[in-house]
Amino acid sequence: MSLSIQEFAQKNNEPQWLSVKRMVAAKMAPNFTIDNQQRNFNFEKPILNFQKINTDNQANGIHQKDGVIMMDLFAAANQFPELIQENLMEKAIYWRDNQLNANHLAYLQSGGFVFIPDNKYIDKTINISDLVRHNDQEKHLLIIAAAGSTSNLIFEDKDTSNENDRLMIEILLGDHAKVNFYDAALSKSQNSHRVLNAYLAQNAELNTYTGLFNHFNSRYDSNIDLDGVGSSATINLINLADKQQKQLIKTKIINQSAHTSGIINERGIVADNARTVCDTTGQIKQDAPNSYSDQTNRLLTLSKESKGKIDPILLIDNHDVVAGHAASVGRVNADQLYYLKTRGIPAKEARLLLTRGFLIPLINKFPDAKIRKQMMINLEERING
Repeated sequence: MSLSIQEFAQKNNEPQWLSVKRMVAAKMAPNFTIDNQQRNFNFEKPILNFQKINTDNQANGIHQKDGVIMMDLFAAANQFPELIQENLMEKAIYWRDNQLNANHLAYLQSGGFVFIPDNKYIDKTINISDLVRHNDQEKHLLIIAAAGSTSNLIFEDKDTSNENDRLMIEILLGDHAKVNFYDAALSKSQNSHRVLNAYLAQNAELNTYTGLFNHFNSRYDSNIDLDGVGSSATINLINLADKQQKQLIKTKIINQSAHTSGIINERGIVADNARTVCDTTGQIKQDAPNSYSDQTNRLLTLSKESKGKIDPILLIDNHDVVAGHAASVGRVNADQLYYLKTRGIPAKEARLLLTRGFLIPLINKFPDAKIRKQMMINLEERING
């Protein structure tokens, strides 16, 4: 039997401000808008069952000495309320934006909190995959990189085979902070929804590297707000859809201030009877002179039945800027496929070779060699699985 939000909050020992916020979100959710594309991912309320949470800082000893915090989100709400209360779904993901966000906050089951202190340079990649319970429906990560810090973070799905799966990721960067974030979306759930939103202060830099290899219907949303002067962000995304899969990818970078730079690089494969739609937006506001916005989207279809669509959008309110986009949807080269088959290579292996060849130029942009290797392993497992 599912607990009520209040009962779940009490068992989690949530602070009052959080439990009240969740109950208000549940009450207000029906009044918020929801568009047609979101309806398939407006999941039923999950069962709220209490599971004992780890209240320890899960960062390793060296990182703890540097002041790094890695812990359960509910535990952090008690131990670090000054960091959680004003940031959780208030700056990067707004819980009042739509029904989907409000319900996510109200019925949040599992979450993680990561904090990188001021002026700390963390060279080794930090794996934050174990901060959430992967088989829960509603999961959340709140990541704060304080001013002047540098860090590399990785999150990878594990055994997400429940019917519905949602992970919302918020990344907040202080002045001059830099974060490289690697995200491996490997969900086996029937419906998977991933959100990665970020807010950047002055001269902050965020680079996201995402492998979207979910097995069934999938939605990915990313919205990066370049609020601070001189801030910059790059979204690098690789995706694969096959069988009967339907995939919607929406990425957006907003240049809010002067001297900002937003770049979106996407490459994807569509096979069998799958369908992929990519909506990519670069927006430069009026108060953002001397800014840069660029997007490149490539989709490769592997059969006559597979469908791919790219909708690139530039919204420019200031003319003292540089902006552009390139987009293409094309079929696999028949001559290349024929050549591989004449050399005795089975169709499945030929498809893998062509897929690798198409995606490698973007995979090679990933700066971490171990991540590049793991990305290729994930890709091959996804194709062969």
